[in-house]
Amino acid sequence: MAAIATLGLASCKKDEAKPNLSGDWEGSWGFGTDVPSFYEKWTLENNGDMSSYFPDGSLYANGTWELNDNDFEVRYTPIGEQYTYLFTGTFADNKITGDWRDTSNPAIGGKFKMYKE
Repeated sequence: MAAIATLGLASCKKDEAKPNLSGDWEGSWGFGTDVPSFYEKWTLENNGDMSSYFPDGSLYANGTWELNDNDFEVRYTPIGEQYTYLFTGTFADNKITGDWRDTSNPAIGGKFKMYKE
């Protein structure tokens, strides 16, 4: 009887589904405390890879992304460059907002916001 009760409780417990962030995201970024106004587009893949694109659709950078609970992180390196950008923020209500910075020069950074297409 205890086994049946345990099974019943286990089946009633809802598993919270992880959000599916894969796909295309568009938004903007800004320097320092400026309101984000410069175009940004990402494609997030299920395997944790990502790409960033110029406004004309050409490839700008490749990198990785991850989500832990609601904490989001993207790290990418522009094609042909040696520096890397780090975006850290919060995923909520189908948007990601937070801060970005140049990992080689933390004085360069600002705010960003992204929305799933």
